[in-house]
Amino acid sequence: MSDIWRNAQQAAFVKQLENALQDSSFKRVTFSAKAKSADKFKASFDLVVGGSKKIIKHEASHLSDAETLNYDPQAIIALIKAEPYAGFRAATLFTQGKDFHYTENRKGEPSFYPAKATMRDVVQTHNKPKNYVLSENRPYLRGLGVADQRGHIIKKYHPKFRQIANFVEIIDRDIGTFVETADHPISILDLGCGKGYLTFATYDYVAERARHTPIGQGIDIKENVIDLCNEIAGDVGFDGLKFINARIDKNQPKNVDILIALHACDTATDDALALGIRADMQYFFCAPCCQAEISRQIGNAGTTFDMVNQYPLMRRRQADLITDTARALMLTALGYEVKFLEFTPLEHTAKNVMLAGKKSDKVDRAKAWADYLELKKSSGFEKHALEENLRDLLG
Repeated sequence: MSDIWRNAQQAAFVKQLENALQDSSFKRVTFSAKAKSADKFKASFDLVVGGSKKIIKHEASHLSDAETLNYDPQAIIALIKAEPYAGFRAATLFTQGKDFHYTENRKGEPSFYPAKATMRDVVQTHNKPKNYVLSENRPYLRGLGVADQRGHIIKKYHPKFRQIANFVEIIDRDIGTFVETADHPISILDLGCGKGYLTFATYDYVAERARHTPIGQGIDIKENVIDLCNEIAGDVGFDGLKFINARIDKNQPKNVDILIALHACDTATDDALALGIRADMQYFFCAPCCQAEISRQIGNAGTTFDMVNQYPLMRRRQADLITDTARALMLTALGYEVKFLEFTPLEHTAKNVMLAGKKSDKVDRAKAWADYLELKKSSGFEKHALEENLRDLLG
């Protein structure tokens, strides 16, 4: 019996866990300490499968957020031998063949026994909704200053981390299957990438799951930010990720599988979408920022909305809705299945609407175009930047 275990039954439980990890019969393990002292805790390690890859989802009461670990039996056992795990008083191991239970009664007397398997043939995959949890200890988060050198999120960056994690959950639901089955290097383009938080997160997500190393590119006009991002990409080994100091050029499309354009101001969102469409993008995630083009046109348009539009704040809000609805209709008319999402809580930003979609042959393109023309007529605008950018493809 190892010196760190209090009794032979506890040591036998850990040995059974080690065997299950080694022979790939492992499904899940939970630990808890029922002591009244400060060492009380609960934790779980779950096997999650994505394509040919296996990872461990790790949740514990002493961690602020869940994390993902490589499926490495030696590393997981080493973690369990450390505090607080080594102090467990109860545990259950779920395997393909049997469940194993370890418990201690009030007197501290141990018990270890097998039971019927309750997770036989259960497979947890990456493609189920909200099953991907961004780990705090991803190297790029340290490089960006979101996490410290121990892999813990710095307090003032908790809102930013939650925004990144929420975005990764969104793309996990939308592109998970595509990423794991693509037979080519997946291309990612982030227009107006800023400091690259979501560029790094998307590249990391794809690199961990795809069959081929992805090709990622972030574009922004801030030269100092671009230099920093390229330095971080090199430091963390993201060889396929590059950042470029440039403006969006909608007339120079490149091959794009996944387009990201968050907080692009006014018609810059339309420039980004136009570039993506001409590059035959397969998926897009766009969140507009300020939007002024339509607001300038509907102030005195002579429509039923004039009662709303006489108030500048209400006119701007109305224009936001019209602008994004028009984008959605035009994208549908061009063969994309479109949806709207709230991608970050309103307390962090009022600009929390994301326009997301994928290329599809199942949409009614003719109806979408007719609806767009009717929207122009009823709301009173004559020009929309996305229509101007793609006039040769629309209608």
